[in-house]
Amino acid sequence: MYKTIDKQGNIIYTDTPPAETAASEVILPPINPISSPADPAPAAARSPVSSDADPVTTFTGYSFIALASPLDGTLVHFDEPNLLAQLALTPGLEADHLVQFYVDGSAYGSAIPSLSLSITGLERGSHRISARVLSSRGAILAVATPVTVQVQRHFKRN
Repeated sequence: MYKTIDKQGNIIYTDTPPAETAASEVILPPINPISSPADPAPAAARSPVSSDADPVTTFTGYSFIALASPLDGTLVHFDEPNLLAQLALTPGLEADHLVQFYVDGSAYGSAIPSLSLSITGLERGSHRISARVLSSRGAILAVATPVTVQVQRHFKRN
């Protein structure tokens, strides 16, 4: 590799030494070849990829899943008609994945392509809220740790 500087001060790198100007040779460190276990074929054996093709990404799983809302131990007042359940997920929900929310171990509605759901009609007492991420075929991909909420009962003071 050779480095030259033109009259305007621009730096030019080239692999052939220029004949008309002085150039300094640049020694590059050796290239560190790394083979991927998923793709052991040498570069020459791979089929060429057109520049206008969309890159294909392989889903590698969710690294983080948790209920962001409600928090464990949340007190729900009797006059609050809705409880918003929100799932925190890393990476974000894939386009063909669904979220199934659960109340007290039973599915609440059907699986949806959203990270939040409004839960209504909770009776007074303790309830466990959880969620699972499902593939389009129904396989469980990730499970959130359940949280417990307490629905306050209505009472009247004398």
